[in-house]
Amino acid sequence: MENIIEPNIHPILVHFAYALSITAFISYALASFVRDGKWRETLRPAADWMLAFGALAIIGTIAAGLQAYYTVAHDGPSHAAMTVHRNWAIPSGLAILLLALWRWKNRARAASTLFIALLATAALALTVTAWWGGKIVYGYGLGVKSMPVVTGEGHDHEHAPGQEHSDNANARPSGNHDNSDGHHDETTGGESGDSGHDNSDGHHDDDTAASTVSPVVDAGSPEAVVQAYGTALRAGDKVALRALLAPDVIIAEGGGAERSFEEYAGHHMSADMAFTAAVEFTLKKRDVITSDDLATVISESQVHGTFRDQTIHSRMMETIVLNRNEDQWKIVHIHWSSTPITGEHEH
Repeated sequence: MENIIEPNIHPILVHFAYALSITAFISYALASFVRDGKWRETLRPAADWMLAFGALAIIGTIAAGLQAYYTVAHDGPSHAAMTVHRNWAIPSGLAILLLALWRWKNRARAASTLFIALLATAALALTVTAWWGGKIVYGYGLGVKSMPVVTGEGHDHEHAPGQEHSDNANARPSGNHDNSDGHHDETTGGESGDSGHDNSDGHHDDDTAASTVSPVVDAGSPEAVVQAYGTALRAGDKVALRALLAPDVIIAEGGGAERSFEEYAGHHMSADMAFTAAVEFTLKKRDVITSDDLATVISESQVHGTFRDQTIHSRMMETIVLNRNEDQWKIVHIHWSSTPITGEHEH
């Protein structure tokens, strides 16, 4: 469905859910006050059908909304707003559903005062939900082509992966956060790819690597896997990434972690791909520590470019841990951190 309606069908369904529920409440209220028998007999069944269809729309709306919550690219502040929106949407939606079932069983009788009062409360809660929905779109730019400019400290989804949120113009995407200081982060991813981590590891073209790194790399070495990871991320090659990362890989940054490849793919991967393709990485130093079947590759890079109309100029550290199984190295842990480069610190 996302290929038809980008990035999510939730905005379409929510209008039906809200309009039908609110109109049903107004119709029940009017039917309880009007004296004209014809009006009452017309409004009551109309209200019953509107509430029934509104309840059906709410089921689809909540389902699409939860899918959007975990996939649409977002930053830290917008994640907080999304969470408030979700916390209002689920209770108010469930209240409408229960009231619709109650009313459908008693549709032969006029709606009671208690029913109308409860429906009014649910409608009010639904209105607050709608207000927050508008805020995350018009206030934070979620789900639109122009992604939000990140402000604040950033956020890493616990649930998730791939959508790191961070806020600073020099940051790297990790699910959709523009970290101006170079701290990648969530969002979110959801799969929109607008921000990402600064992966000093292979998120750069190794052609630009500093002379401190040997240009000759064993094709079966941990360093080769790290380079392949960076190349696949820049190319947006999900198949290659799946082959390089362990299924239970842990990707950490900004205080959060994604604890499987599927979690990462469902959240911040797309954002990381977009960020990595948009900026240039210069590898300054790389250390490889090996011990039997465990290896750690620590890379220091500088990141330069423009992403989301923001100038990116940061220093990044990337730590990748690999495990060897049957002569094949797999990435089991990734950690990114970054900081903006100021004139006196650039080297």
